[in-house]
Amino acid sequence: MPDDELTEATHKNLEDMLGPVVSIDGIEHETDDDKINGIVFELYKEAASVVNMAAHLLTEASSAKGGWPRNQAICAGLLIRIMKFMVVVTQLSAKGNRSEVVMALTRCIMESAVNLEFLVHMNEDRFYDQFVKLSLGPERELYDQIQSNVSSRNGQKWLIEERMLKRIDELCQRSGVKIEDVDRKSGDWGGGVRERLKAINKEDRYVNLQRIPSHAIHGTWVDLYTSHLEYDNKTGTYRPESRFSRVDARDLGPTAVMVLDAVRPYLDRFFSEIPDRMVLRNRLDDVRRRILIADDVHEQLYAKKRRAP
Repeated sequence: MPDDELTEATHKNLEDMLGPVVSIDGIEHETDDDKINGIVFELYKEAASVVNMAAHLLTEASSAKGGWPRNQAICAGLLIRIMKFMVVVTQLSAKGNRSEVVMALTRCIMESAVNLEFLVHMNEDRFYDQFVKLSLGPERELYDQIQSNVSSRNGQKWLIEERMLKRIDELCQRSGVKIEDVDRKSGDWGGGVRERLKAINKEDRYVNLQRIPSHAIHGTWVDLYTSHLEYDNKTGTYRPESRFSRVDARDLGPTAVMVLDAVRPYLDRFFSEIPDRMVLRNRLDDVRRRILIADDVHEQLYAKKRRAP
């Protein structure tokens, strides 16, 4: 949707912009996992369209003011980030074998979804303030480094330093924060990811949502062993594994559900007085239901193949 184009969120307009519903008719009888993967891929795209729609909603009050207030802007910004990453995941998944990269992007998507759901659930200014202020720690460290370098040259600033300082100043002004008030060694906000998950009753997902996918982000030994090296049982040595792994339903379905679970409270928090939001809300619930059905069919088929001799 172009930035300067606003469309009234009527029932018909929302349905048109969301696009067609992905059918899962007969999926429970499907025995070809490639076909199931294809269906989940289309469901993932449908989920991304729901995220995109939610990210661009404006109430009449926000529209009259020209945009969202800061707290809602943070939530909408998280939705836009999620949507962009989901679009790239679909582009990579369309090539079939890009699972290693999709895993890293998925880790980013899931953390943004957790952050969104936490902020909306808690609905407290202090957490939004933490989100903003603690993220500026790297800028404070860069600011101090530049000031130290300038001081060592008796006040002479390089052009690149002027540019970076101008960016930091602009960022802080728009954030309502003074760079001198930012801690260089910023901690995690909201008590950390585990605490944020606990607040939204999902602490039991910490390992699967945060720690395991982090292998793909940081390139740990586990990531190298599982994705980039091939072990030879006979010689006890390793060889390069340059082939990409296949993207399948397990890479897409659970992530889409996690994202949709964060979009739902966002709609309810910021658009509760808009009746037509239920068009988007109902589509969200329906695509979530279809993804869970397809995911269950895929898991059963995968388990059956693993048990086969």
